[in-house]
Amino acid sequence: MFYRIYFLVFLPIISTFDCQRVCSITVEISEHTSREYLQWNLMDLLSNRTASYRTFQYSLSTYSDYFELDSHILKYRLDELDREQLCEQIEPCFLQLEIFTQTSFVILFKLIIIDINDWRPFFSRTYFALTIRENLPTNYQVQLPIAVDYDSDQYNIDRYEFLNKTESIFQLEKSFDELKLNLIQQLDCETKNNYQLFIQAIDKGGLRSNIL
Repeated sequence: MFYRIYFLVFLPIISTFDCQRVCSITVEISEHTSREYLQWNLMDLLSNRTASYRTFQYSLSTYSDYFELDSHILKYRLDELDREQLCEQIEPCFLQLEIFTQTSFVILFKLIIIDINDWRPFFSRTYFALTIRENLPTNYQVQLPIAVDYDSDQYNIDRYEFLNKTESIFQLEKSFDELKLNLIQQLDCETKNNYQLFIQAIDKGGLRSNIL
């Protein structure tokens, strides 16, 4: 009679520490996050990155307008985390700093600020007068003022719409930083000598602007 004998082999769990003299830590967080969540325990962030994390004493390399250190707790110091105020329309939006220890070990901390749709597009003016000659060819174009939206590309202006009927005479054409009124039928002054158009911008999150 033959017996099959099985051996259970227990492999050791090996922790891999990938930081030697410099350690990069990247954190992503949405703008307008409450200040109570804008603090980070450096010991927790380093616990699986270096074996020496328990012995470190931390200090900022230079004074920071945005961060302060309380022992091993890194805190955001301003009242509001506003992406548009910090970065305007620069993408990606991030803050970074160097944190030193009593040894030569250096931490490079990078905070990436994720945009939310908190800006409604707006026209700087609410009235714009145009004079267009009659009998101009179709596809004749006139430049219009554009709306402004300070959000990132993820949420900024998607399209423009007429709010009133244009009798299939006019069409809006949006490019990267331009808005044009496109004539798709010839105008006849004897038939109608003026048009009042109401235009609104809509962003990629569905927010609508004031009316031009």
